[in-house]
Amino acid sequence: MRFIIFTALFLGFLHSAFAVTDSLIIKGRVNNLSGRLYRQAPFITFSRNNVLQPQSELSKQADLQADGTFRVSLPMLFPQEEIYMDYGGKAFTTFLGSPGTVEVTFDGDSIGKTKKLFYFAGANADANNQYPLYLAAENQRLNSSRTLGTDFFRTFWEKTPSDARFIAESRGELRLGSVKAATQSTVASPVLYNWIKSVTDEEQLQILYEHALGNQYQVSKALLDSLKRLDKAPLTGQRVIWANRFGNYADQLVEGKKFDNPSRTNSLPVKLMAALIRDNSKNLSAEDRQHLNQINANGLAEKGELDFMNKLFARNEMTLNLLFNYERESRIYSDLFDSTATEFLKVRYLAKNLYKYTYPQQLLLNSHIQSRTGTQQFKQSLDEIVQLEVKDSADIRKLVDFKNVRTSPVEALPGYYIAASNDRGTSWLNGILDGLKGKTVYVVKWNIEDTKSREELDFIPALQARLPQDIVFLFVHLSTENYTVSDALLRQYMVRHRLKGIHMSLNDNQAMDLLFRLNPLDYATFSIIRPNGKFASKSAPAPSETEKTAKALIEVSGQ
Repeated sequence: MRFIIFTALFLGFLHSAFAVTDSLIIKGRVNNLSGRLYRQAPFITFSRNNVLQPQSELSKQADLQADGTFRVSLPMLFPQEEIYMDYGGKAFTTFLGSPGTVEVTFDGDSIGKTKKLFYFAGANADANNQYPLYLAAENQRLNSSRTLGTDFFRTFWEKTPSDARFIAESRGELRLGSVKAATQSTVASPVLYNWIKSVTDEEQLQILYEHALGNQYQVSKALLDSLKRLDKAPLTGQRVIWANRFGNYADQLVEGKKFDNPSRTNSLPVKLMAALIRDNSKNLSAEDRQHLNQINANGLAEKGELDFMNKLFARNEMTLNLLFNYERESRIYSDLFDSTATEFLKVRYLAKNLYKYTYPQQLLLNSHIQSRTGTQQFKQSLDEIVQLEVKDSADIRKLVDFKNVRTSPVEALPGYYIAASNDRGTSWLNGILDGLKGKTVYVVKWNIEDTKSREELDFIPALQARLPQDIVFLFVHLSTENYTVSDALLRQYMVRHRLKGIHMSLNDNQAMDLLFRLNPLDYATFSIIRPNGKFASKSAPAPSETEKTAKALIEVSGQ
């Protein structure tokens, strides 16, 4: 299962951040590597998943040597994980990795000419060599069954919960049966069977959670019990998708719980509050600490102690609000789910909200959450994401501290241009576009709070890599009615997600002034402006349609 290739590759910081994790060594050789092929694709990309981030893979490049050999290592957070190998967009395969060594060989002359290109040795070799046979058999079986294959999703969402469960199980049995069909002339690898059973089981779980979300009902006890497998191997792309769907379902229940019982969900136990204030406040006196220890041990003895805690809270309100909000949410998780699901949701809390926090706040919350959960795979998965988020802190600090902002775009960091104005939206935009005459402009309308916007912006670096450098990206951040995002957070997001181009942030009045000029003025919509300043398309394809969008921009640029 392929996802968006994460643009930040594993570098040295991963060794320090995950020194305690096991490693997978991947080595091999491209036989018959011609000079032309080497120049076209001088490295191989290996990617793996993170259970908390469905929209990205974590990748590392292995440079090819002149003789076609390569070697790379990846940290392993689970005992078994799906690994994705991409050779310059020319050849791709999935294999199962474990701590140890996997050897991969393939023939450069055979790319695109043979059904089985890759050969494996080392860890999980039997399963990895049989996997392409399974894929071929599965494809044949799904294509031969309209009900469980080609037409499965056409009627699935309208079925009753019991019918949906029955047909999902039948589809899983059909897919899993492909292992036996693929290995009739050999001995099926038990590792392959367990791998595919995990994938097919978790596709069932994914679509049943989606069915419950779409039809607004609570899932069965069997589906809730299935959450115990969230931290078990193997970690697959399908597991990540299912975990995300469960997270979306849990968010829905959490919001319902907040609405139904606001007094409980807005409060915290006094002993916990005392401990949080004691452990996360600056400049506490010895007497303050002793008093907080007493409250932590015995609770409130008199009303004055509540005033005492409120006074200490006010001194460190920003920090303590972060931790109190997390603990309130965590308390709801414990009310709704079992231990494994609760542990997953605890670490997901920060992973899903990273864009809301500055990187010092991310580090603070990560440290706190690490102390509040015991599942090693989840803790390491969160720490991995946070380390990636904060690794650009020097550039983020430079951009956040940049003060020389004007109405016309100013380059604050190489490739990052910022403009700010209180002028009318139309006159401001027209002034910027006048300065871009002669260039093709791709207009990105987005909002940091909008999930679809964030998903689409993850594709921007890959899209830009396919385009001539003279095509300009103009990012127009639209205001949110009930939420005002700080410039600091926007600038952090620009750097972290490599959104190179010109950035404008519109207030409500400026956006209304541009209602017809930029129609549609909705989040996650896009347009293309010709070099002559006229719109080529006001409803252009999205960054996720990378090939289609790149083609459209190049065509306009050449006109």
